[in-house]
Amino acid sequence: MLKQPKKRIFFCVVYLAAGMFLLTCGIEEYYYLPQVPEINIRTEFNTAATINLPSLTGYYYAQNYSIYYRVYISGYSEPGTINTSILRSTISSNLESDYNAIYPNTDPTSTTAGTPADTLFKNRNYYRLELDGVNISNILTTSGGNVSILFPTVQGGYPVLSINNGTEFRLYRSKDLISPEPDKYFRNRLELSDPEKAVSNINADVAGRTGLSQRFAYVSMYIVAEGTNQSVFTPIYSKPTHISVFKLPEY
Repeated sequence: MLKQPKKRIFFCVVYLAAGMFLLTCGIEEYYYLPQVPEINIRTEFNTAATINLPSLTGYYYAQNYSIYYRVYISGYSEPGTINTSILRSTISSNLESDYNAIYPNTDPTSTTAGTPADTLFKNRNYYRLELDGVNISNILTTSGGNVSILFPTVQGGYPVLSINNGTEFRLYRSKDLISPEPDKYFRNRLELSDPEKAVSNINADVAGRTGLSQRFAYVSMYIVAEGTNQSVFTPIYSKPTHISVFKLPEY
């Protein structure tokens, strides 16, 4: 059953004016966006995910869905699904640390509001995913739909996103990175692993590593619903939901 998009809280204030008690009443709106249920996400190893996005059309203040990501460099090659603490730690201690820090805000059983998604992800160096040639907000709309994310295993392949079996768009790194190296695509290349490039204008979206005899790259992604509080015009967010940890194809 669809949750009510908002609750109206009635409140009254009594105050003294000109020797008389006056009573005023009003309505305060509580804005809420539902979390994408974990059961709505199906993964295949570390190469693909399908997300059934619920419609948000019943929430007039909803705007779109967004995906946040961070890239992790590793010396370990994992062919399967990355869904345990041991695997995350083996791939990257930063991955495990970030996952544990974010988890309380993704826990669907928690009744606390948690940290707003934009602040939560900014604090962990996660960035908004973009798409090549199209505004992702025009793809992940309030209408929902079946989203597919594919990370090919073939060398030189490009990770892509599509909705409802439509056009495949190449994944693009955040527009907040002014000069990302080597480029904006999600493919494993030497420049990604250089920790000296992990600065705001270049590769701040990458947890780099040094001293590796072999070098692999992974990306962890979360999805969140976004909207605007119509009373004070500030952003509002659902709880994030972890999508998967994908392995980047080799360049």
